[in-house]
Amino acid sequence: MTGDCCGGGAPAEIRVLIVDDHPEVRRALAEVLSDEDDLTVVGECEDGSQVVEAAERLRPDIVFMDLSMPVMGGCAAAEALRAVRSTARVIMLTGEGPEARSQAGVAGARALVPKGTRLGPLLRCLRTVAADGSGCPYCL
Repeated sequence: MTGDCCGGGAPAEIRVLIVDDHPEVRRALAEVLSDEDDLTVVGECEDGSQVVEAAERLRPDIVFMDLSMPVMGGCAAAEALRAVRSTARVIMLTGEGPEARSQAGVAGARALVPKGTRLGPLLRCLRTVAADGSGCPYCL
């Protein structure tokens, strides 16, 4: 895949699992993603401890996961997920600064997106990661 942002390698339907401890964040993200013709939100989790079971059951292409959550944070959950379902691509959402990039990358995340990111760049990142591409400013 080239560095093209929205290359043709993305699946026709991108299955997304949302993981965040704040219900309003999950709801807002699910709402905007569901408005896109090529995206299907297959489920939601309230913390990282639920990710492995949900991913096994729901088979998402992309897991949007908060970096900081109680019980099990995003990095630990990404590592656990990678151990059992290496095909799921993780996009970390964070309210923290760029210093979290290396931590997210080591855990296996494909991108680190600030929570305040506008919808257009967020969707471009999601589609880039789904197509196994690179070149978006959030890709790791």
